[in-house]
Amino acid sequence: MQPKTFKSIARGLVFGLVIVVALVAYDIKIPKGQSSSKNWNFVLTHPTILLHIILGCLVLLGAIVLLVRSVRSRVRPWVAVSAIGLAFVIFAFATGEQYVSTLDNSALSDMGLGWFGAIATYGVGWYLNRKSASSITQGVAK
Repeated sequence: MQPKTFKSIARGLVFGLVIVVALVAYDIKIPKGQSSSKNWNFVLTHPTILLHIILGCLVLLGAIVLLVRSVRSRVRPWVAVSAIGLAFVIFAFATGEQYVSTLDNSALSDMGLGWFGAIATYGVGWYLNRKSASSITQGVAK
């Protein structure tokens, strides 16, 4: 797989993650004192939170695709970046589910850390690929 493909997927994941976070950036409150199933019913009927979940699932799918492609192409830096990024995305998913079930604020903070870690990881991959691509171009020009 071409380095531009890794860069494109990483850039798409960064933008996707930013959009996912932006969807719930304003004050959305899940009613407290309800059962876990009622919390999930609220989440799945609230359009903004539902869109947050759908786009988050697409980000998860993109993260898996990036990992599979990087493993198949045996590009070690991208294997590391995609594996770490996927771990952060899965962590954010797990803590997001925990937050909806328990409404525990620490789970919400952990979800934010997971998404930030994923954005930072894929952002680093995007940046490093830009640097390596420019050095390859300069080496060809000489």
